[in-house]
Amino acid sequence: MSVNIQTSKSLLAKLLAAENITVSHQNTKTAYFDLKSRTLVCPVWKDMDGALYDLLMGHEVGHALNTPEQGWHSAIHDDNGKRLKKFKGFLNVIEDARIEKLVKRKFPGLAKSFAAAYKSLYDRDFFGIKNIDVNKLNLIDRINIRCKLGNHIPVTFNDEEREILADLDKAETWEEVVEISSRVFDYCKQKEQKDKITRQQKTTNQPTPKAGRKTRPQPPLRHAAS
Repeated sequence: MSVNIQTSKSLLAKLLAAENITVSHQNTKTAYFDLKSRTLVCPVWKDMDGALYDLLMGHEVGHALNTPEQGWHSAIHDDNGKRLKKFKGFLNVIEDARIEKLVKRKFPGLAKSFAAAYKSLYDRDFFGIKNIDVNKLNLIDRINIRCKLGNHIPVTFNDEEREILADLDKAETWEEVVEISSRVFDYCKQKEQKDKITRQQKTTNQPTPKAGRKTRPQPPLRHAAS
């Protein structure tokens, strides 16, 4: 993409964010918004068209407008200040769904660009899912695929999971994001624990491990923007 278009898209991002954020174009794997420095970093990829640029910029503007710096910091650290890396991944997926809904509501013209850009990323297999059965992935990954690529690939959920999705679709506040992220994290942890017990019983025919044994859900799939 030409320097002139980068400049125009950077200016657009500042206007949409309604503040003089810093916009930087770098050779990074993904776009992101630094809540503290108020810096939007956009990757420089090959074959970036206007729709993809609008998706990356619009998504990060959604964070600039709606994601609270202090709330984010508090949610991804425990009482001792230790960073909760895996929970951060879950929180990011759920917050992405909320802020994309809000930014498209505020700027309806972005919806068409988002849809076209996600189709382009799907065609490129950016998320690495074309050769796998997505319905065997854990809940957080299926939520991520459903929210970003739901128009291009069917994703199934059970009744309990659909209840969580219904709450996610209605979520408007950061507090709701934290609560839903915690539910999904706990659900995935319990599911992995059950699956591990089932595998052990099938392969070793040993007795069920004692309750309370810790397991950790796997981190979510790759993101186009954070």
